Amino acid sequence: MRRPSSVAPDRTGTHHQPIMIDDDDDDYMNTNMYNMITIDDKEGNPYDTITIEDDNINDDDVEFISERTPVTDNDARWGAPQSSSPASTPKRRPKRPFVVYEPRTKPIVNTAFLEAHWVSDKHCVVPGLTVELRIDPSAPFKCGDFLRIESIFEDLDTKNVYLRGILFRRARTLEGMLPKKLNEVYQVLQHNLGDSRPIHTQSLHDVPVNLATGIRGLRHTNALFPQNSFRTFEDMTGRNPAFAQANAGLTCRWKRVFQYTNATDLMTGYPHVQSLERLTDAECDEGLAIPDFMLRRAVSEVDSDLSVVDLTAEEAASKDAKGLADILGQMGKMRISDLRADSAFTFADFFCGAGGVSVGAKMSGFKILYAVDHDKDACSTYRLNFPGTQVFEESIHDNLTCRKQNNAHVRCCHMSTVCKTVSTAYTVRGKNHDANEATLFCISDILRKATPMVATLEQTFGALNKGKKQIFNDFVWQFTSMNYSVKWAVHTLSEYGVPQARKRLIMLGACPGHPLPDFPLPTHSPSPANPVVGLRPSVTIADALQPIRHNTPNHNPGNLDPKDFLPYSPHQLVRGCITTSGGLNNWHYSGKRHYTEREFACFQTFPLDHVFIGNRTSVVQQVGNAVPPAFSSKLYASIRKCFEEVDEEDRERVAPIDLTHDDDDDVDVDIEQMMKDERVVMDLT
Repeated sequence: MRRPSSVAPDRTGTHHQPIMIDDDDDDYMNTNMYNMITIDDKEGNPYDTITIEDDNINDDDVEFISERTPVTDNDARWGAPQSSSPASTPKRRPKRPFVVYEPRTKPIVNTAFLEAHWVSDKHCVVPGLTVELRIDPSAPFKCGDFLRIESIFEDLDTKNVYLRGILFRRARTLEGMLPKKLNEVYQVLQHNLGDSRPIHTQSLHDVPVNLATGIRGLRHTNALFPQNSFRTFEDMTGRNPAFAQANAGLTCRWKRVFQYTNATDLMTGYPHVQSLERLTDAECDEGLAIPDFMLRRAVSEVDSDLSVVDLTAEEAASKDAKGLADILGQMGKMRISDLRADSAFTFADFFCGAGGVSVGAKMSGFKILYAVDHDKDACSTYRLNFPGTQVFEESIHDNLTCRKQNNAHVRCCHMSTVCKTVSTAYTVRGKNHDANEATLFCISDILRKATPMVATLEQTFGALNKGKKQIFNDFVWQFTSMNYSVKWAVHTLSEYGVPQARKRLIMLGACPGHPLPDFPLPTHSPSPANPVVGLRPSVTIADALQPIRHNTPNHNPGNLDPKDFLPYSPHQLVRGCITTSGGLNNWHYSGKRHYTEREFACFQTFPLDHVFIGNRTSVVQQVGNAVPPAFSSKLYASIRKCFEEVDEEDRERVAPIDLTHDDDDDVDVDIEQMMKDERVVMDLT
């Protein structure tokens, strides 16, 4: 441990060996993060009374820079007195720059690890502390972030001291993906699948010690906001938000995970999968955790009144969080036998259409309880193919606000919100534009009604385009505001046995306490021209049409007008994608006619016994709107596997207690005492 002399150490950074991070603010898979600009939210009044409302103080701008300048620090950082009432409203922060990728940690060559480091005569940093990183336009990275110190080391060649740890950022920096609450932060984790090291090790960053401005308190908890925040631990009477932002404790409930396929994707900033996940009980600080099994069990008990329409989205989410907290409080005195999880694989399909998702879910062993869609022909098709399922032929608004259901709760639900308004092909407002766009913002209401353990959402990948940025961020917010973890990725459907190179955005949400299921791995090569060792060959046009017979339903080629198009080989993927009009240039490979409705359905991998109701235009539209069952079956097989693993964990948790009692006796165990025995304490006050 090294202590400086009475002279304050040189705080001037060096630009000769800067330590940079890769692009961990990339919110879109097809847009390079370094071209992203963070939009400022409205600035808060520093003299406002402390509340638990949105954190809008001095949100950051971001701009791209290509060169770095020396880092200087002229502030009296350590031990400087803090003013409870600033003399004037803080100015907007300077634009925060990001630069191209550099390794997050320094290669260990000629270094010495330190037990502690004195940054001034009175202040010393040690592993385990959290430091705030200064805001300086000349500092080209990590401005305004926080670092939880894992280790401290000195570069013996340059005599520079570095802090190594995990980065944390304020929730407001995600531009609406998380509720903007004062002093709420999230971890930044990055996982390269080509790197065998643990994700925690891969996510470490090295920061020059001169960038640290002070020590901050940081709590890790999976309790619902505002529990375990500075609002419940610290007396802020008479203080304003600016003071709390600069001095009060930080609370982490979330982690932002970027998953990369290989090092190249990591270096160029293109993650394959991204997620915002709630912390698990094992990741929380001692005394600040709620057992995960209690959280997920409580979700199904929440009963929300969706007929109340005078609440804002934020107010409704806050109301539901309070209801969930109340249920958790009641569970503290319940019997362990009453907390057995729902093991039924029940399912609901919102915007069900002709049932492409439901076919896949049924193939994976789910029981389809009910489905919702406003289209008459689509509902007729669905009823015909799912005779045991209750079908509500009505708008999603009517279903959510007027329909009272005793079986609304399901273990899994799907949402295929209308995608026209976020599609790359949508350039002119249609007559139903407002109604279609409104369906994009009903995700949280569907979660509130169905209270699923896991929810899935399918959208066109155009939702990730820069011009649709705020809409996509709202997709994520609708999950996180309900305390659901969420992950998303773009999938090329040809890699799952679909004979077309269609790309779809798939989002998975998991309720509090429930792990996020894995996305299914590709099973097929992306195209016949690009075979992949270990994967099955691509499904071609010829493969998809081979099972059709002359008496197959919805297959009447004789009813189609003869054509004289250019023929092409059937030993390839479908040209273009199957859309609601059939798709561009999608005529029969013989060139003599268009494809029949059944042939279009085979390209979407519907089984031959799935019969469609309606005229040709209606059936082709139903087929084009569908999620191919070849993909959905693999998706829900992965979700079911996750459910089975969670069920097994719950059985193992309950079994040791049940074995000490007779089979005929009720097991009466105080949940609070059980949590104490497991060294997990629930703080709900």
